[in-house]
Amino acid sequence: MTIRGLNQVRKHYVEETQKTMTFKYSNKNKKWMDVEVDEATFDKHLVPLEDAKGRASDTGMKWEQWVGLVSRGKPESLVLVRLKPQITKRRAPGPGAIRKAEWKPIANRWLQDTCVILHSDSARSYKSKISGVLHDAVVHQKKKVKINGKWVWKLPKYVTMKTHKLPSGRKIKTKAGTQVIDRAWRFLKDRVKVNQNSKSDSANIRAKIRSAQYEYWCRGKDMWSCTGNLLTWHMSKIVQKP
Repeated sequence: MTIRGLNQVRKHYVEETQKTMTFKYSNKNKKWMDVEVDEATFDKHLVPLEDAKGRASDTGMKWEQWVGLVSRGKPESLVLVRLKPQITKRRAPGPGAIRKAEWKPIANRWLQDTCVILHSDSARSYKSKISGVLHDAVVHQKKKVKINGKWVWKLPKYVTMKTHKLPSGRKIKTKAGTQVIDRAWRFLKDRVKVNQNSKSDSANIRAKIRSAQYEYWCRGKDMWSCTGNLLTWHMSKIVQKP
C-alpha cells in the first residue's frame, strides 16, 4: 500500500469514528471536562481570474482552515472540522478567527449539554452561550491599557488561573489557556507536507490532515498494532462475508 493509499484509509476511518465521538462522560455522575478549542490554517492559494466572476478585483486568497477540539489528557479525543472562511485580500495575514455562523453549529453538535469547561483564545465567536458549557479565554496579543493616566502595553497571558461557579453552586479552579490544542496543531503541521500535489482546497491535503489526526490519536501506542487494527477495519468494509 502506498502512502497516499494509507492516508485515504486513515481518512475514512477517522471520519467514520469521529461521528460517534462525544465529550460527555458515559457514567451518570456529572463530571466536568476541560476541553480546548482553536483554529489553524494549513495553506492558501490565489483564486484564479476565471473563478472570480471575470473581474480582477474579485480575486483573493482562499485558505485551508480547520477548527479543533480536544479534551485535556486524552489525545484520542481530538476532533477536527474543516471550515469555509471567506476569501480575503491577497496580502491578508490570515483568514481571521472563526465566524459565529460556523462556530454555533459545531458547538451545538459537540458541546451542548456535555458539562464542559471550554478554554479558548479571545475570539468573539467562542463567547456564544451554550447550555452545559462554561467558558474562559486568554488574550494572545498585547494591548494598550491606561494606568495612572499613562498608556502602557500590557503583555499577553497565555496561561492563567480561572474560578468557575458550577450550576450546583460549587466553585472549581481551572487553568485557562490553549496549550494542549496548540501542541496538537504543531504535531499535525509537522506531518502535513504541503506541495504542488496537496494544495489548499484539495482532497489530498484533507487526507493528509486526517492521517495526521489518526497519528495523534495513537500517541503513546504501538503504531504497528494500530495500523494492523486499521487495515483489519478496512478489509471488513470491502470484503463481503459469506
